[in-house]
Order: sequence, then C-alpha cells, then structure tokens
Amino acid sequence: IGGEAVVTFNTVKDAVGGILAQTWPDWVVYDERLPQGFKEPCFFVLLLPSSHEKIRDNRYQRSHSFVIHYFHNESYEALHAMAEQLYSLMELIPFGAKPIRGKSMSHSIVDGVLQFNVRYDFHVLQELPPGVKMQRMNQEGWLK
Repeated sequence: IGGEAVVTFNTVKDAVGGILAQTWPDWVVYDERLPQGFKEPCFFVLLLPSSHEKIRDNRYQRSHSFVIHYFHNESYEALHAMAEQLYSLMELIPFGAKPIRGKSMSHSIVDGVLQFNVRYDFHVLQELPPGVKMQRMNQEGWLK
C-alpha cells in the first residue's frame, strides 16, 4: 500500500477489529479466542485461510479473508439489520493513509449468531535480499 502501512495478517486483522471497536465502543471485540462466559453483545473476528501469491519479482498478491461473528440475543430481523450495518462499515476500513476495500461480502445466521464474511486483497512488495547488482557491460560493435 504505497509504503504507508506495513501489510501483515495482524495489521489487517487489527484494522478490522479497530473499526468495530470504534463504532461500538461499549462492546468487546475478541480476535484470538472467544472465552467461556463472554458477555453479549460482542464481536469475534476470525482470520480465515488467506493467501500470498507471487506475481512478479518482489510483488505479491495477498488475500485476507475474515468472518466476523456477532453475538447478541436478538431476533433474526435485528441480526439482519446488524448485517446491513456491517456491509456499509466493512466496505472501506481505515488502514494507514489509505482505506482498504472489502470484497466478497456475505452473511448468514447460524444458531442465532450472525456470521459476516469479508475479504481484503492487497499488492505487497517484499524487500529483495542484498545481492550482486548488474555489473558494468562494455559492448563493441562493427559495421560491415
């Protein structure tokens, strides 16, 4: 992202959890484990299998997929209303100097828990190891 913010799995996860905590400051946002006896309402942000593919030279495509669980003893109608809010909120989240755009968003309600899915894709540059740079080349040419 243009050198403005370091893209790691943890920094993207922190950005997702941070926007939830900023929007609902009285609710807890869990991102490691959901403890027994947790207090509702709360969110649980889980990083799903992600990918890191080489494109060219030191340029890579990263994909970070998340599922955000929303726990609250509410009606399905209220859970769908929360999903509407998450679609808007997760579309662009702050990340360094540039916001990042959520893709492939979807939601479902399983056993009374809202499960909201979102993916964030990036191009990242990895530092090249120090090595031998191109040496000087002398070229001679003759005309016939």
